[in-house]
Amino acid sequence: MEPTLTAKEIYDVLRQTLPQQNDFASCDYTDELKELLAFGVTSKLKFLDLIVKHRKELLSIDEAPLDDFHIQHYKSEYGEEYMDDRIKNKFWFAYPALIRITLELEFGEKYKSYANKRDNI
Repeated sequence: MEPTLTAKEIYDVLRQTLPQQNDFASCDYTDELKELLAFGVTSKLKFLDLIVKHRKELLSIDEAPLDDFHIQHYKSEYGEEYMDDRIKNKFWFAYPALIRITLELEFGEKYKSYANKRDNI
């Protein structure tokens, strides 16, 4: 039987495969683990393969410029310095968001529907 993915393994894979600058949100990965398991990502190797498969597109999405509306909105919400650092270094998403973007890239509408139901509970 294949070992079951753990929250610690999720974080280990993210640290190995994605930039450290995206490791800025406090997270225990409990919800993300449930989502991964629900979509059949049940081992560290499967999760690693999934992240590696989508890494290039994921990082491209992460560094894409935000429009002026969102920049101003986030500056008012998080502060000028916080956003200036992200604009300068071209990154927006923390690890938990990158997991969910990866699930969306891999599973498309099936994941979007799942996420919409999750968010409406």
